[in-house]
Amino acid sequence: LKYAEKTAPRAVYSTGKGASAVGLTASVHKDPVTKEWTLEGGALVLADRGVCLIDEFDKMNEQDRTSIHEAMEQQTISVSKAGIVTSLQARCSVIAAANPIGGRYDSSNTLAENVELTDPILQRFDVLCVLQDTVDPVADERLAKFVTSSHMRSVPTKDITRGQATLDQETVENIPGRENTIPQALLRKYIQYARTNIRPVLRGNTFDQEKIASLYVALRKESAASGGVPIAVRHIESI
Repeated sequence: LKYAEKTAPRAVYSTGKGASAVGLTASVHKDPVTKEWTLEGGALVLADRGVCLIDEFDKMNEQDRTSIHEAMEQQTISVSKAGIVTSLQARCSVIAAANPIGGRYDSSNTLAENVELTDPILQRFDVLCVLQDTVDPVADERLAKFVTSSHMRSVPTKDITRGQATLDQETVENIPGRENTIPQALLRKYIQYARTNIRPVLRGNTFDQEKIASLYVALRKESAASGGVPIAVRHIESI
């Protein structure tokens, strides 16, 4: 999540325990000087045309979690408080991270049984990724080398700005698995350029409608048979 925050042109980061319904959507409070009611946008409004990152998503209260339903489906937030009736734009992507029940994912159970999240909120996510901590000597060794090399080349930022230290470029380039990795600064520029100049059009024969329809039917059939994540009409837009 922190890597996505540094990469996205506009990003707002929050945690499940530190986020409330008004903190994510919008709040109304009285100005101490003018004594008038003013409207302030929350994390989803501030992340308009950007990314909203929510860590510890499973630790949020259910009432606070349901407040983002409208934003994730309609990309707007409707406010009707203290005589203020309006709709705020919340055109942002939501990346959330949650822990399974008991801190360990049980492969014998379905995703819905492993996480304390309701079906309506799960259906609003386009992509669901399960990250399992499996024992793999090769992957564990690579991860250990990455962590140790990261600590070895870490230099305080104040020392770099003062000119007392420099980043060893050879050490950075020799990190395991970094041979074909795009630098974060270049990736950030690439995303900004693509969002500014590229305008995909879905008209005429530019995409296969029959293929999408058959895939949706197959997914719904498989979901009903296996008892996995329920496939709803929202997933057609995800496809």
